[in-house]
Amino acid sequence: MDRLMEAGLPVASSCGGDGVCTKCRLFVSGTASAPSQHESFLLKKIQAAPQERISCQVIGPGDIEVDARYW
Repeated sequence: MDRLMEAGLPVASSCGGDGVCTKCRLFVSGTASAPSQHESFLLKKIQAAPQERISCQVIGPGDIEVDARYW
């Protein structure tokens, strides 16, 4: 989420990146960390599609491609 905002891309969020609202979810491909226990709980709760992640929870040590339905 931080990297997207630094790049000037809009990121939906009502919790400001606290990992609560799940509005910042997007599709991720590339080298991203595995979902944390908290993110896994959120993804299950919203019945996320495969490759869908909560952007404020993703840690990307490498290059990541993202896409959001709201872009």
